[in-house]
Amino acid sequence: MKPLYQKIEIHKERLFVIKNNKVPKFDGLFHFHPEFELTYIHQGSGRSFVGDRMVTFSRGDLFFLGPNLPHSWESTYSVRQPSQSLVIQLNSALWKGEWLEGEELSELKLLFKKSLRGLKFIGNNNFAIAEKMFQISKGSKPMQNVIDILSIFESLGRSQSYEYIASPAYLPGYRENDYVKINLIYNFVHLNFNREISLTEVASLVNMTNQGFCRYFKKITRRTFFVYLNEYRTGCACKLLNEGQFNITEVGFRSGFQSISNFNKQFKVVVGCSPREYIKQLG
Repeated sequence: MKPLYQKIEIHKERLFVIKNNKVPKFDGLFHFHPEFELTYIHQGSGRSFVGDRMVTFSRGDLFFLGPNLPHSWESTYSVRQPSQSLVIQLNSALWKGEWLEGEELSELKLLFKKSLRGLKFIGNNNFAIAEKMFQISKGSKPMQNVIDILSIFESLGRSQSYEYIASPAYLPGYRENDYVKINLIYNFVHLNFNREISLTEVASLVNMTNQGFCRYFKKITRRTFFVYLNEYRTGCACKLLNEGQFNITEVGFRSGFQSISNFNKQFKVVVGCSPREYIKQLG
């Protein structure tokens, strides 16, 4: 399992790095790094934990995350196709200082401040920005690439089609060891969600008492462990319902729910409708 602090391979004198990630699925690693991150979802869908909130993502979504904001990308709702994202990461050590104090860059400075809570942009403008990102990934003229990045931020800074992700009161302030522990728990759930999981079992993973673990997990994630577990299992159920290979009862048990009544109840809490209604929405 990878460590939660993620070292970005970017030279200390470079302003940015761009990556075109195409993988079978996003692994859901909960991590943080000191770089700003602009992520465009080109293919795939699922959910993302950002700070203390969970949001869904799908093709065409655009996210801008500030430095050291914990986040994960997890392909949950579709396995029929690979997952692909285009990512620009900014060297935060160079994107600060007196030059940002200029009046002409006030929108950029405000955008950077907003990104500390994480931003999700929606709308047709995302496709135009994605096209510029693809051009940057193929570009061979460094100065033009930087100009194009500033053009992207100009567009995002003026956009009203966004939503904050993390709550206003969210303050990271965690130690690296906290992320290691949480990632250990997330990885355990990923491997064992389809069977019964006891509080004692998961607390022992991080050498805590049941009561201590409950307080710790809620402090870090702003949700109880079993709320998170039900969200994860529901996401897996959505994936199976999308695939259409099993009936609702089979999907419930394969997703780790111990009874169909509890499956229906938790599914409605997380998704907002019953599994049967969800299938109808799929057409």
